[in-house]
Amino acid sequence: MLHAQGSHYDVIIVGSGLQGLVAAKTYLALAPDTSLLILDSNRTIGGVWATENIYPGLKTNNQVGTFEFTDFDIQEVCRGKVAKGQHIRGEVVHEYLVKYAEKHGLMKRMRLGCKVTTAEHLPGREGGWRLTVIATDGDTRIPKVAEGDLKGQEDATILTASKLMVATGLTSTPMPISLPGASYFTPPLLTFHDFRRSGTQILDDPNIQHVVVYGGAKSAYDTVHAFASRAKKVTWVIRGSGHGPVYMAPSHIQAGPMKLWLEPLVTTRLLTLFSPCIWGESDGFGSMRRWLHGTKFGRMIVKAFWKKLGGDVVTQTGLKTKGAEVKKLLPKEEALWYATGLSILNYGEDIHRYLMDGTVTVVRRDIDRLKGRKFIFTTGEETADVDAAICSTGWRWDSGIDFLPKSEHADLGIPSVHYTKAQKKTWEVLEKRADKEILERFPMLADGPGIDEDDRVIPKPEDDDNDSENAAADPAKQTREEHTPWRLFRGMAPPTSPQKDLVFLGMILSLQTVLRSEMAALWAYAYLNHRLQPQLQLSDSPPPKPKASEKTSLDQPSGMQGWLYDTALFNRFGRWRYPMGYGARFPDFVFDGLPYFDMMLQDLGLKNWRKGRSWFAELFSGPYLAGDYRGMVDEWRRLHGKRK
Repeated sequence: MLHAQGSHYDVIIVGSGLQGLVAAKTYLALAPDTSLLILDSNRTIGGVWATENIYPGLKTNNQVGTFEFTDFDIQEVCRGKVAKGQHIRGEVVHEYLVKYAEKHGLMKRMRLGCKVTTAEHLPGREGGWRLTVIATDGDTRIPKVAEGDLKGQEDATILTASKLMVATGLTSTPMPISLPGASYFTPPLLTFHDFRRSGTQILDDPNIQHVVVYGGAKSAYDTVHAFASRAKKVTWVIRGSGHGPVYMAPSHIQAGPMKLWLEPLVTTRLLTLFSPCIWGESDGFGSMRRWLHGTKFGRMIVKAFWKKLGGDVVTQTGLKTKGAEVKKLLPKEEALWYATGLSILNYGEDIHRYLMDGTVTVVRRDIDRLKGRKFIFTTGEETADVDAAICSTGWRWDSGIDFLPKSEHADLGIPSVHYTKAQKKTWEVLEKRADKEILERFPMLADGPGIDEDDRVIPKPEDDDNDSENAAADPAKQTREEHTPWRLFRGMAPPTSPQKDLVFLGMILSLQTVLRSEMAALWAYAYLNHRLQPQLQLSDSPPPKPKASEKTSLDQPSGMQGWLYDTALFNRFGRWRYPMGYGARFPDFVFDGLPYFDMMLQDLGLKNWRKGRSWFAELFSGPYLAGDYRGMVDEWRRLHGKRK
C-alpha cells in the first residue's frame, strides 16, 4: 500500500536500474513508513538490464562473484543459470533484479513507462520537488492532470516529492549523431541505443551484409562481435584524432606461474596503493601513499607497475602478434590513464579471429562526411557501399531531466550551459586551487595525455533543414554546446544545498558497480535525512581563503567552503588522473574504487578496515568482495541508535 496523499510522496526515485532498486530497498529498510515511488521510462525494470535494452550477446564484464548484492546470492537466486567463472548473461541479470525487487516489495511502488521531463525546485526552507511526468508506455496508474493544467502537455502528470533521488545513471540517452552529411546518408544510421532496442531485427536482416561500426569503446567491441559472429562484413571505424580503442583484457592474466583473476585485483588493498588518488589516504595508508607518489623513487615503482599491467594485457591478448589488422586495436596511451576504459573480453571466443580472417576491417581515420551509402574520410579514402551503420560514440552525460529554475544549476552541480559569470568565476577559482594541489601531491599526473577539446561538448544532431551538402559537411554550421562537468560532493550530492532534498546516484563509472550502489544508497539515506557529518577533507590542509579579487557569488561560511573545495578536488582529480577516460566530465575510476568505499564508510561512521584489525591483514588478506560489506545497513542502524 502506498501512503501518499494525492500526488505527493515523501521520496521519488527516478530510475529502476540496480542503483534505483537498492536505493529504494535501503530507504524503506531504515524508514518503512515512507511513501516512496519509483519511476522509469522503460517498460521493464533493470535500467541497462531492462528487457528492451538486452541486445544479442550482452553479458556482464564481471564474472560470478563480483556482481551481486551483499544479501542476495546470484548463484542461489538464479540456480542453474550461472556458474563460477562465467560472465552473466543479460537475461539472467534482469531476472536477478526482478527477484530482488519482488523480495523487497518494490514492484508495487513501481510506475513503468513514465518519463520525468522536468524537476522544479520548490521555494522555501523545506524545499521539495515538483515533477512533470509523461507516459511513454501508457501506465494508467499515474493519474493525468486536468486538461489545460499544462499547456502543450495534456498527457502529463504532476507529482511532488519532499526528496528526490535521481538514479538514471550515465547510459540512458545516446549522444546524438552529428556526423557531417548524416541527413544525406541513405542506409539506416543508428546509435548504440537503437542497436540495443532492435539488435535482433538488424542482425537477422538478410539485406544487411556490410555494416560500419563507429567508435572504440567496449560497446563498439560488442557491436562488432555481434555482426561478425553472424558472418556480416564489418568496417570498424575508430576516429584517428580521438582517444582510440580501449584496453580489452582477458578475465584472467598470467603473472609468472600464477593466473590472476583481474576484477578482484582492483579491490585488493595492496594494489590500490599504486594508483595516485586524491581520496586515497582515506584507506589509512597515507604515509605509504605519500612515499609512492611524492618521491622520485616511489614514482618510478608506480610507473613500472602500470607499464607492466598494460604490457601484460597487450601481450596476452596478442595485439602485437596477431597481424597488422589486430595491431590497429592497440590503445594510444598507457593503461594508467584509462579508468573503465580498461575492460574485459567476455565473448567466449577470440574476437580477433574475425579481424584475422577478413570479416572485420579496422580503419583508424577521421570522418570527413557521409554521402550516399559511403563514409568518406579526411584522407580522401572512402568505404565500399554500406547497408547500415551503428554509431557507438557514447552517451549524453547530462541528467536527462530539465531542472528548474536554471539559475540553480550551479548549486545543484549538474552539467549545464546556464552558469552566470559569477558562478563560472567561482568554479574557475576553486578549480585553479584544486589543480595546483593535485599536481603538487601527484607530480606524475602533469605528464599525462592532453584533454580532448570535445570532452565537454554535447553535439546536437545535424539540422535537416540545411539546403546544401556543403553546409551539412561544415562543422561550423553544426550546433555545439559546451557543458560544465558534474560537480557533486562525493559524486552524489549538490555542493551547495541547505535543504538536502536531492541526490544523484549512479553518476560514477567504476568496475564495482553493485557494491558501490549499495554503499551509495546508505550514504544517500543518511545525507537526505541530515544524519551525515563528513569529517574527512580531501585536502591536506583547509581550503585556502580566496583573495579579495577572487571573491565570488558562491563564497560560503567555512563549513560549506570546505564542501565546495572538496567537490572541486574530487572532480578535477578525474580530469588529471583519467584523461583517456571520462574524468573531465564525471567520476570514472578503477583502482580508486576501494578507497572511495573507505571514504563513504568513514562519512557514515562505519569501519572501513574489514579484513581484521591489523595493517598486515588489510594489505595481504585478498580482495574485498560482497561478503566483506554484508550487514552495512544494520551496522549503521545500530550506530545511529547508540548516538541518538
